[in-house]
Amino acid sequence: MLAALDRTKAIGTGLAFLLYPLCAAVAFIAHPNLLSLEVGGPASARVAEFHGNGFLHLGHFVMLLGVPLLIVIALRLMRLARDGSAWLGYLGCAISVVGAVLLAVDKTALCLVMSAFESIPEAQYQALLPGIEALFAFKGYLAILHLLPMLAVGFLVQGLAVFRSRAVPRWQSGALIASMLGMGVAAATDIDLVGLAATAVLAVGFVPMGWAMIASARRGDARDLDRSPLVEPA
Repeated sequence: MLAALDRTKAIGTGLAFLLYPLCAAVAFIAHPNLLSLEVGGPASARVAEFHGNGFLHLGHFVMLLGVPLLIVIALRLMRLARDGSAWLGYLGCAISVVGAVLLAVDKTALCLVMSAFESIPEAQYQALLPGIEALFAFKGYLAILHLLPMLAVGFLVQGLAVFRSRAVPRWQSGALIASMLGMGVAAATDIDLVGLAATAVLAVGFVPMGWAMIASARRGDARDLDRSPLVEPA
């Protein structure tokens, strides 16, 4: 039987798989003009979307809360990538964790800071616009945010590793791979609807994985939680 601590760890990890797609969905739904298929746009247009939009600030804050979940998920996927895919899983995990940290930087600079600016008078806000646009243009050390696609790349690599090792049914790891490709398209085009669709695909893969972990822990399954897939291979 599992010790109480091992059971708690397994349930917590399973919840991370269940909750992250929800966090990402809220973040995408919060964007105005969600149905727009317009590609890209100037920094000034992005700034205008944020100003006075409390729901968008909330959505990005929820996404920030999802960063620890991403790190937990990356570590779990690394352990699922076994045998000949172990090194690939390790590489993907390293890239994913760096990408998750960059996501935290993005949401801190472009969410928490922007929400603070909402508390000042409009005249002062307008005077700050050149600086705000510099934030959204990734000036200075914020240029590191150009590396944010590492998040999708890392999870794509992990998806390939888990797919190769057959640690979970291949339709689940295949959903992870497809969703990360979709996230890449969403990042390149800045089309939020594509990101929301990719999130739905991600949920198809993550929700069964998370539920299987929780169910196994509740049964008190004594299999090695660090190595076992917790679901039967396809």
